Amino acid sequence: MLKKIFLLVFCCFAGPVLAAFAIEPAIAAIQVGMGENMAWLELAHTGGGPMAIEMTVYERELDLDGELKRDSLVKSKDFMLYPSEIILYQGERVRVQVIYNGKQRVTADKAYILFSKEIPLPVAEEGGGVRVGVNTLMNYMSVVSLETGKPGKLTFVSSKSLGGGDIEVIVENKSGGRVRLDGAAIIAGGRKIANFTGKKNSVMPGQKRRFTFKFDRPLTAKEFGLGAP
Repeated sequence: MLKKIFLLVFCCFAGPVLAAFAIEPAIAAIQVGMGENMAWLELAHTGGGPMAIEMTVYERELDLDGELKRDSLVKSKDFMLYPSEIILYQGERVRVQVIYNGKQRVTADKAYILFSKEIPLPVAEEGGGVRVGVNTLMNYMSVVSLETGKPGKLTFVSSKSLGGGDIEVIVENKSGGRVRLDGAAIIAGGRKIANFTGKKNSVMPGQKRRFTFKFDRPLTAKEFGLGAP
């Protein structure tokens, strides 16, 4: 998660009708380590005609390179959104309550996907007919974060040569806190390496991450570290 914020915006343009909305803040952080179980979001209409928005929370699964697995999103049962369906008019702002109601006690940081989807509004036509009046649909993916305040730490798992002067390092977050990678550098055999893959999104507890970069040989656990650039 870059700078604690992970925000993806997808726009599908299919016609001349333009409407837009924004979500503030970009991340709904619930401080479970301080006894909180809810956070507030605000949806703002930013242009065009009235629009209907439906909000759903999904489990957030990343692949080994830190990319979101978009094709396997599973709806989470741990949250209640109030309201979860909203109609926004020009210039209107609506607050949304995000409530964590999971049955299990949260002992480690965890992140979820908040998917906000615009849905078509029916519009009456002359003669009594009805047509769909929204041709441009906006979908936002943002993040709901459960934060314990625990420190994060990566554990070395393995390293191997990939050929062509590149190596791979696999790490795992066995701690209770996330490990942020924005601005981080890899310490490899006493050398700092700022250019490496796998930086996208924080490494959450229980996740593994693959880093690849230029180096003359695979590393050992004692030779690998993560630090400031």
